[in-house]
Amino acid sequence: MRQEPERAILRPIGPADIPTCIDVFYDAVDPLYRRLDQPIPPRDPASLGRLLGHLLDHDASRAWLAEAPSATGDPDPPRLLGFGTAWQRETTWYLALLFIRPEAQAGGLGRRLLLRTFPSLPGAAEAGPGIPDGDPEDARAGGAGAAGMMATCVDSIQPISTGLYASYGLVPRVPLFTAIGYPRPGSFPDLPRGVVAAGFEALAVDFDLPEALAAIDRALLGFARPEEHRLWARERRRGVLFRHAPDGVPLGYGYAQPSGRIGPVALLDDTLYPGALGALVGRVSPPGPYLVLVPGVNHRAMVALLRAGLRFEGFPGILSSTRPWDGLDRYLPASFALP
Repeated sequence: MRQEPERAILRPIGPADIPTCIDVFYDAVDPLYRRLDQPIPPRDPASLGRLLGHLLDHDASRAWLAEAPSATGDPDPPRLLGFGTAWQRETTWYLALLFIRPEAQAGGLGRRLLLRTFPSLPGAAEAGPGIPDGDPEDARAGGAGAAGMMATCVDSIQPISTGLYASYGLVPRVPLFTAIGYPRPGSFPDLPRGVVAAGFEALAVDFDLPEALAAIDRALLGFARPEEHRLWARERRRGVLFRHAPDGVPLGYGYAQPSGRIGPVALLDDTLYPGALGALVGRVSPPGPYLVLVPGVNHRAMVALLRAGLRFEGFPGILSSTRPWDGLDRYLPASFALP
């Protein structure tokens, strides 16, 4: 049944809402692929649930859902029509997820949820549930982009969403490709002489790993993200620190998952990428292919992966932001929602 999104009630997302938000995600994504006669991506509700839980733990004020209005005395809970979540680290705001059920699309609900996640948009925090907030000029003048950066990654098969975000200054800038496959033996070179790779667990107990990671993240991304490093540790991603052998100066870090996903990877010197990718791939033996997300501006990583035998698969994402995102030529994201 066609819903009336303009009458939807907005409220914060709570932990109990996570399963229904996951249902909304797949209800919004699957029909899009069917319309394009494309295979529906594999489902991973457990991973999506962990992501939503992480966002609620650290950015609950930027996690909102939209419910259909219910009649007084209606015994059934209101139908969840859509949800949006964002995170903020220092002066960078990032829209992680925004999905609307098909029957509630094209009625302005996505815009309302988007504005509720904005960090400092005039009137957004104070407006009551169900009240449309702000406008594009307000966002450009008073949002996070005024002092830092606002960004997101949208699937390239969603031009309407891309246009919505661009109207708020989040301009499409960098494609994000998915490289997948099995590297040929010996296809990655060794690390350059004088560069060593050490697992996080093998570092000296007096080494300040959080400070080293924060310094690398600020140099490449513009913000520190200790919350995400703790998450990746809980997920048992195998962290590797790359250092200059003579003096131990950190040169970057990377993560490898037992599933075969490589990332994030952050290297201060992009010439290290071929050897660093080889070091990370060698840390895990996944049951299936390796998977790496590669920004189109990361020339060294892209060439190394393709020459090793990986291939591009699926539609690229589009990293969009209010200003150019410096550092992506030396970075490989963890995911679309949590780069």
